[in-house]
Amino acid sequence: MKVNIETKFTECTAHAPASTANLGPGYDVFGLGLDALEDIVTVKINKSPKTIKNNLKIITKGHGKKNIPNDPDYNTSGIVARKIISDYNLHNYRCLIEIEKNIPVGYGMGSSAASAVATAISFNSLFGLEMDENKLLDYSAEGELASAGVKHYDNIAASLFGNFVVVKTYPRLEFIKIKAPKDLIVVICVPQIKVPNMKTEVSRKIIPRKVNLEKTVHNIANACSIVAGFCNQDINMICNGINDCIVEPVRKKMIPGYDELKKRSMEEGAMAFTISGAGPSSIAFSNSRKKSLHLAEVMREEYKKLDIKCETFLNRPSNGSKIVSKK
Repeated sequence: MKVNIETKFTECTAHAPASTANLGPGYDVFGLGLDALEDIVTVKINKSPKTIKNNLKIITKGHGKKNIPNDPDYNTSGIVARKIISDYNLHNYRCLIEIEKNIPVGYGMGSSAASAVATAISFNSLFGLEMDENKLLDYSAEGELASAGVKHYDNIAASLFGNFVVVKTYPRLEFIKIKAPKDLIVVICVPQIKVPNMKTEVSRKIIPRKVNLEKTVHNIANACSIVAGFCNQDINMICNGINDCIVEPVRKKMIPGYDELKKRSMEEGAMAFTISGAGPSSIAFSNSRKKSLHLAEVMREEYKKLDIKCETFLNRPSNGSKIVSKK
């Protein structure tokens, strides 16, 4: 794909929202965009008359910036940019990527995915690369190598497209976008606990590699209920499927007080409750703002008992990423 690109623009800014992945049984397949928080990425370029070896610089500000490497080879946005620069022969452009992190880093809200997506759509728009949705999805997923060690698409798809997304990777990369019910509210609780470096990679390694048939059937049935619920705009059907007997039992061990937090939330009116992505954030599902505010308070109370500070966010399904300015 070695091509020579010219552009009349020098700067592009994109927003990409937070997301939650898996929704219980949909490991690496389901993603849901969340509207409470978003990362903002600005790509600035200037052209050089010759090829530049080190033509990419990263500046990060905002939430958790101390834990984010600015080395492009280890930064989510940097990895995405490097791949696009290489494939589209953009080596004679100096590129500065400014990342404003608003999504907590390493807590299961798709922080790395949002930065990756915003970077990919910025490059696509800035240089007029005319990538289709599959290419944007695949380039964005390059960024997950920085946090997960592998390309995976659930958070990426949710941040890129918004609403509910189903991703298939075999025999080829495909996705299905489904509009989420307007009255669906997701309460996300983010405990302020220390998480390991490359947390997503760590949490992926503890998942069992062999699963018995009964548990597999259980998760498939619930996953089908979730998809049918989104197709029918039926929150009860969605929430009836948010039940996972494979990944949640092992990952919950990394989350202090998870069982009690889930039990209390369900008793207080949550329609469903599970781990947000790789955790340690948890998510409660509701169809009422009043009930959601109550659930947020309940979650804070439970963590207070453990002497753990936390943040809670009320989310509705997002509409996905967007370019907000170009000049």
